[in-house]
Formats: sequence, structure tokens, C-alpha cells
Amino acid sequence: MNKTGQLSQRFRHAIEQGHLRAGDRMPSLRKVCQDHKISITTAQRAYAELEKLGLIESLPRSGFRVLARSSALPSNLPLNSDGSGIRIEHLTSALPMPWGCPYMNPALINTTPLNRALTRALRDYRYALSGNASTGYEGLRRELTLRYLAQGVELDGDELLVTCGGMEALNLAIRAVTKLSGSQAMLVLTPAFPALFDQLDQLGVTVHTLATPPGQPLDLERMEQLILQHQPAGILAMANFQHPTGLTMSDHDKASLLALADRHRLPIIEDDTYRELYFGESAPLPLKAYDQKGSVLYCSSFSKSLAPGYRVGWIAAGRYRDSILGLKLCSSLSTPLPSQMALARLLSGGQHEDMLSLLRSRLQANWLAMSQQLAVQMPAGARQITPQGGYFLWLELPEGSDCRARLPAAMQRGMHFAPGSLFFRDAQPRLNAMRLNFSYFDPLQQHNGVAMLAESLAKQD
Repeated sequence: MNKTGQLSQRFRHAIEQGHLRAGDRMPSLRKVCQDHKISITTAQRAYAELEKLGLIESLPRSGFRVLARSSALPSNLPLNSDGSGIRIEHLTSALPMPWGCPYMNPALINTTPLNRALTRALRDYRYALSGNASTGYEGLRRELTLRYLAQGVELDGDELLVTCGGMEALNLAIRAVTKLSGSQAMLVLTPAFPALFDQLDQLGVTVHTLATPPGQPLDLERMEQLILQHQPAGILAMANFQHPTGLTMSDHDKASLLALADRHRLPIIEDDTYRELYFGESAPLPLKAYDQKGSVLYCSSFSKSLAPGYRVGWIAAGRYRDSILGLKLCSSLSTPLPSQMALARLLSGGQHEDMLSLLRSRLQANWLAMSQQLAVQMPAGARQITPQGGYFLWLELPEGSDCRARLPAAMQRGMHFAPGSLFFRDAQPRLNAMRLNFSYFDPLQQHNGVAMLAESLAKQD
């Protein structure tokens, strides 16, 4: 490849990866010549190629800027014609209808109260520095304890540790139980979110799974067989608004699961990240509320609700508290103080209740709008799982359908979804299912989107 092609490819890659975004100024031709040691003619030809591709535009006497990205499938995405090679991190919000994205649509969140809380909290920042313990900001820990108490969940304030997001809480919990048990195996209730599988792989943990079909009770007999067979260090479960189905485990199943774990002296790592996004009258009780022996390591955060990007999570570690604290000291030492102070100020002032109420209302409206269109547009035999909270909808197509193979066609039309195979570790992945993020569904701007999705799914391989 000549120098012109190399340069244009380099900038094209930067635009497709999002390093250069719509509206960004491109480096001047003179700077490109200096940095890459090329002639002005070569630089002009490279920029001309990018203009032909619709990636940049020339501004009169002002150089070049990046244009809005095309909805076409990026050429460098590691996606084969059958959809294999896709990973959850490839499903970004760059497309017009990013229904496979794992994150909350930031447009639904009113950030003004949190911004104000951060400004006010930082007035006391200098004084708070002296008490920045590894356990977390005392003001936030107190507000969290009071909030759970008001919701009918008693947490011992001493066992509550603030972490760098929910993922660090899960990481610490997994490391603690595997270290203390001597077992490098975990039992995971599936479907489960892909990042959990990735984390277990990175920690060298062997994954054993128990599939829980939507709407069916836990198969406790099969679970006990797996426990006896594999001797796992613990059980990983998301009892409330399971990602990706949005379903909540019944109170009977919660109590039965905890009783089974206690009988085998197994800890349960509970991920309760979506608990605030309920569609009913109140948040459901977590497994932790049934725990009398300190065997539940309860992990949660506000990353999916009040404060995306603040990276504040927490873990109520029960009898594993000292081990968790030791691991925290050896990894991140402590959680950034300003974000903790802002959340503590927000919770103490009570503004969070209106924020959460509005967010839940918007999510439920989006879900209803998408669900109604899916009911009309999807093929006969398709089944929607009605979520009880969160921002995901689980859709199952008739047996024999391969959603993963339809993903490239959908992406070419400016949309994507998360294939069901990403959420299992079984020998036979769920090819006929998909997860849709309805927080990104706009019934006014995307009124033809579901019909386009149905057309993409109907295409032959």
C-alpha cells in the first residue's frame, strides 16, 4: 500500500473507532506533512480519499472536519457473514438504532441534580481528604445504609465497602471466595451478561452454568447435582431484573436458593445493579435480605441508574468483609472521593427520588412502545419476555432461527441487537434469541425501525 493509502486508512480507522468524532477538526495538511514526513500532495490525496468516503468535509479557509459516521457496518469490525466473532463491546451506540448496546441511553438521565450535588460537595473536599478510607467515604456509606433500611433491607454498616463501580465489586467477590475455598470453579445462573464471563475467564475460573428458562422456577435438584459434581467456590446470581431478561426471581426461589447454598456452605455472589429500575410499586428484596449467616456477597452500583460514568459501586461482603478489604487495598486502594461525595450529597438531599421516578417512567414508556411494535412486526411464533424492570427486552424467535447470522444485515441498515448466544456458555447456544435495549428506542424518530429489524431477520443467510 502506498503512503496515500496508508495515511487515509489510518485516519479512517481512527474515525470508525470513535477516536475522531463528528465535528472534530482534522489535523492541518501542514501538520500531517510534518508528523508523517510526507509531501503536501500525498496529504491532499489522502484527505481527498476520506472526502470521497464521506468521512470528512472541507471547510472554507478552515481545514477539514469529521462528518457524522455512516450507518454502514464498519469495515474493520471482526464480524463474519454468519455473525460469529461479535463481542458485546462491538455493539456501541455509534449506529442510529443501537439496540444491542449494553449501556443506558444517557439522553434519558437528568444529570442536573447530580452536577449541582458535585459542585456543592466539593466545597468540603479538603476536609474530607483526611477521612478517605479504603472502606469508602463515610457519608456515602451512611446514606446507602439508611436507604436500604428504608426499603426493608438491613445492612451492617461495617460490612459495606465502596468500590470502583459494580464490576470491581464482583471482581473482589469472586477473588475472595475462590481464594478462601481453594476451588477455581463457579456456578453461574444463565443467561448472564457477557462481561461476567469475561471476568471469570481473566481470573482463571472454570465456569459451570445452570440455565434458568424465562418464567420457570429454579431447578434446585439440578443445581444440587452440579454443586456435588463440581464443588464450586460459590454461586453467581442476579435475582432482580436479570440481565438480559429483566425478570425477577420469586421470593420462594430466593429463599430456597439461599437455603441450598447454606446447606452446602457455599457463598452466593449477588449482582443487584438494576434494582432501582423497577416497573412495579417498589424495589424487590434482594437475596441479601434473606441472609442470616453472612453468606451473601451483595454487589451493586448506581452506574445503571443515577450516575453512569461515576464508577461508584459497593459490596456488602458479610463474613468475607476482611478478605475483600485486603484485596481492595492491594488493587485500587480506594475509590475516587469526589464522585462518592457527590452521590452522598444527592442522596442526603432527596433529589434522587425524583430522578429515579422520572427515569423509570421513561424506560417503561419506551418498553411499551417497542413491545407494541414488536408484537405487530415480528414473525408468528416469536415470543417477548415481559421485563419487570431494567432496560432490556428478551425476544425469542421460532426454533431454527439464527439471530446471530442476521446481525450483519441489520447493522448495514443502521441498527444492531445482542444475539442470545452471548449470554450463555452452553454447548448449544441460544441462536434464536436476542436482547434489545429499549432505552435507545425512540417511537417518534424510529417508527420504522422495528419493521426494518423484522425485514433484516427475515433475510436468508
